Amino acid sequence: MTAILSLIYCWLQEFFFSLSDWALGIWDSLLGVVDHALAGLGSASLALPIIPNEYAWVLGATGMSQALAIVAGAMGTRFLLQSIPFVRWGS
Repeated sequence: MTAILSLIYCWLQEFFFSLSDWALGIWDSLLGVVDHALAGLGSASLALPIIPNEYAWVLGATGMSQALAIVAGAMGTRFLLQSIPFVRWGS
């Protein structure tokens, strides 16, 4: 009787390990599709300056970059705090 239970235990253990391998394979194949999609986008838009040089010095002289950094930091903090469970979004 012990041999049969041991055989069943070994079979179940091997079965669940194979399910784990299947799940990892499926997850890897999904991430592969996303990886290929992101690789095809290109990064040309990241290299182009968004603000022309003629206006960048005015924004720097008036302190606009620091103000935008403060606002972005506040918005990021608000997003992180609102992502806590049981906290209502949009208030």
